[in-house]
Amino acid sequence: MKSKLIHGRENKFYIGIIITLCIFLGVFFTSKYWMYDDSAIAQTEYDKSINGLSETTLTLRGWEYNPTNHLMEVTIEREHTGTDAVEPTFTFEAKSKETKDIYPSKKVYESDDIMVIHIENVPSSYRVIGLFITEHRDSKILKQEYKEQFKDDNNEVATDADKVEQSTFPKPEEVIIVGDYRKIKDNKNLVIKSEKEYKKENIIEEMKRIEQEISLITDESIPFEKELIDTLMKEKGILKEDMKYETEDEKDQTEKEIEQKENAIASAEEEIEQYKNQVIELKEKYENREEKLEVLLHPECEMEKEKPDKTDKKKQKEKKEKQEQK
Repeated sequence: MKSKLIHGRENKFYIGIIITLCIFLGVFFTSKYWMYDDSAIAQTEYDKSINGLSETTLTLRGWEYNPTNHLMEVTIEREHTGTDAVEPTFTFEAKSKETKDIYPSKKVYESDDIMVIHIENVPSSYRVIGLFITEHRDSKILKQEYKEQFKDDNNEVATDADKVEQSTFPKPEEVIIVGDYRKIKDNKNLVIKSEKEYKKENIIEEMKRIEQEISLITDESIPFEKELIDTLMKEKGILKEDMKYETEDEKDQTEKEIEQKENAIASAEEEIEQYKNQVIELKEKYENREEKLEVLLHPECEMEKEKPDKTDKKKQKEKKEKQEQK
């Protein structure tokens, strides 16, 4: 009887230890969701140019994480701003800042200006992830640049420059885009999609950005310039009115101030015209994206457009017959 009692106590003791351990692990792995974190946010800014590469300017457009399948998706806009005739290629590596663990990363979609990178096997306990992006310039261009260093006075390349080895080229440049868990959006629906779905998403996102740019110009920038012109016009009127009661020296000074106001008004009017032209360009860009989206969603419509009209065919045939008769 006594041994059973002791055995029962031991079981309760072990069960208590297991429960405590489970609670501790639960607290540890979920602490980032409920505990206040006052550490500095390490996130790379969204929608801002990222410099550091000689041939490319990058912009972080989106960063999402699915805690269910431990998948991250990073959307990066790229612009070829260098002088190389051939655009560079890129490789990617993702690493945890805290644990230094490296997570599998790959490019799952690429268009003329967008790259979508997936980072896999990222634990829910992650805090800061660094995505290392390496720019690889074309080897032929690098070789040509290297040869330029060995040209003599007659603009001829020295013979030893022809035996250029890959190891002599400059190292590929690298930038790090950083993701902080407090700025990365949780998306439980995040999965690997088809190329068509990525294209659709990126066109829609670009259209949203164009709408925001148009709204910023029409609702803020142009009204600000118009308000500035109104203020300057009133100030100019007051100065002209005051001139009636001024000495010749004071009038000379006032005329200079009026001229400054007029120059500022002319400058503001130019700004408004530039903004209006920007809006026209943005609207054209928006319409182009609309057409692109329509073709993507309804490719059969584009095929119909490309089909030659039967009436036109008939007219061409009649014209050809008339020419042959002549």
